[in-house]
Amino acid sequence: MSEAVVLPQVLGQFLDGERLEDKQHDAMLLVTVGDDGWPYKAMISVGEVIAKGEHLMLTLWPGTTTGNNIKRTGKATLMLVLEGKAFDLRLKLSQKKTPGKLDVFRGTIVGVKEDVAPYAQLHSGINYSLNEPEKELERWRRTIDQLQGEAALKSECFSR
Repeated sequence: MSEAVVLPQVLGQFLDGERLEDKQHDAMLLVTVGDDGWPYKAMISVGEVIAKGEHLMLTLWPGTTTGNNIKRTGKATLMLVLEGKAFDLRLKLSQKKTPGKLDVFRGTIVGVKEDVAPYAQLHSGINYSLNEPEKELERWRRTIDQLQGEAALKSECFSR
């Protein structure tokens, strides 16, 4: 499973770094494997990840267990629910050295699994409300701008 996979349109639109206000209530799970061999999950928002085609960039707070797991293994799975389907995105990631307060990772989507159950309807994934939406959405915009400016949509990360 080393070949890169281009995102389905619904995922590409959700992870495009735009219309953050419309997506502010949806959380995703970022799953890694700890050094003890157990899965570890972190919740991230659309304000911390951007994807285009087969490439993805994300930010994490420095020194987190998730970030340390990614640095060690180079792998993570991003899980989310959209339009009644559960999606798992398998990621190969590496840390990008950047100035700033956040750890930045870039990578390739190497697998996308779409899951539906014929006997049930998925209505949502993890939903939440921001305590200070205007403040947080502004921070998200700055983070997305940073990801886009860090070679993201222009060259090295989002091109082969």
